[in-house]
Amino acid sequence: MVTPLMIDKLDFRVPADAPYSRDFSALYQEIANNPKGPFRQGRHYLKSACLQEYGHPVVLHVHCLHGKRGDHKLELLDTGTMSYSQMADVTTRVFKVRPEDLRIMRIDFAADVPGVPVTWFEKHVLAKYKRWVAEIGKLDAGIEFASMGRRGVETLYLGRRPNLFRIYNKIAEYRAQFDRQMAALRRNHQQRDIDLPTFQQLFGYPETGLILTRVERQINSRIPEQLATFGYLRNSPSFNPFAPLVFAETGKPQPSPDDYDLPTYATGMLIRGLVEQGGIHRAKQFLNRHSKRNANRILKRHVDFLPPADEVAISPEKLFELYQESVSRQLAA
Repeated sequence: MVTPLMIDKLDFRVPADAPYSRDFSALYQEIANNPKGPFRQGRHYLKSACLQEYGHPVVLHVHCLHGKRGDHKLELLDTGTMSYSQMADVTTRVFKVRPEDLRIMRIDFAADVPGVPVTWFEKHVLAKYKRWVAEIGKLDAGIEFASMGRRGVETLYLGRRPNLFRIYNKIAEYRAQFDRQMAALRRNHQQRDIDLPTFQQLFGYPETGLILTRVERQINSRIPEQLATFGYLRNSPSFNPFAPLVFAETGKPQPSPDDYDLPTYATGMLIRGLVEQGGIHRAKQFLNRHSKRNANRILKRHVDFLPPADEVAISPEKLFELYQESVSRQLAA
């Protein structure tokens, strides 16, 4: 069973002169220059390799090719299932360093929100400073493709890499993982009858009948100073990664045309249609394009026409609370 924890991705910068641990040094000497080994030359690093099959859940990037220092990068895999102490252990099994001193290059924070679909966030949530938005139809075998279809929006991106928000259907992602794992098990046991685990046994959630949306903040540059090093991750519960998200005000279920003059009513119903069709972020982009960037003023004037509140709503305070509860468990373990 997966027990999701909310530091979901973590990359470190490791000084170029940091020695490998004794055990890893022997492994590195064995595989580093083997043409059939895992290491491959890259654009930004001398060589890189995923070392999970060797018992190290990391991707190691050796010596950056840019700048003078030539530092390494260590990507920790599956940190969403690791405690703080486990992440430290994974690091010291590769490098002989004090993990607390390592600078963070990328960190992803997340919160799982039950009962609130991706489409609700699409209609009600904006991100400050993010002018770009995209919807992705679904996740399938690691490939994302734009498709609305009858399934609706599965993933919503606000912003661009290296810093963005990703809001997606977590059950759909688990379902894709489950299909891949079951296919691999069947291939590896073609001649034998085996008891395959159920979806709920693997992930702790039912495969159908549950809405679970993950809200994820990816920070890949300009790491906040209070989170600059692995040791500073102890500050994570007091840091709100979702502070740039703006929850739009909610309107009336059905504004009456008798309560407004014609221009106000016509503009308001246009705004409601834009939000229903493409989400609040796209509606704001449209208004900015056609009003000399006065979208905020127009939305405030026509707040009655924004999508109404409903029983699935979540507040900024509740989202932060869900994140704090989970990240505190991760750091305490």
